Amino acid sequence: MATIRCVVVTPEKTELDVQADSLTVPLYDGEIGILPGRAPMVGRLGFGLMKVKQGASESSHYVDGGFVQVRREAVYVLTDRMLKPDSIDKTHAAADLEKALALVASSPETFAMKDRAVSQARAKIRL
Repeated sequence: MATIRCVVVTPEKTELDVQADSLTVPLYDGEIGILPGRAPMVGRLGFGLMKVKQGASESSHYVDGGFVQVRREAVYVLTDRMLKPDSIDKTHAAADLEKALALVASSPETFAMKDRAVSQARAKIRL
């Protein structure tokens, strides 16, 4: 069976570099499954769960926005942060959501900050 290389990079380091049978990444407006041989593309990542399937095993990781680039030989995920889902505290995420919802969006910049904070907290709660 064909595989595709999956590389996840954060500002600090390369978090993941594996051969995968398939992967699923959260996009800003949904999610996409990627198999070997998929047409090249670039997408804007959302906040949420990325799944990497390798044979019978599947690993899951929270990605914190960024970009995904699919090339013939590999999938490159550039994200601010990658976490294991079990490292996320739902109580803390719920408190973050309350704070984000209480923010007053008085300009385009503050609206974007509020939208990002709300989306991040909701994604963490869903996990």
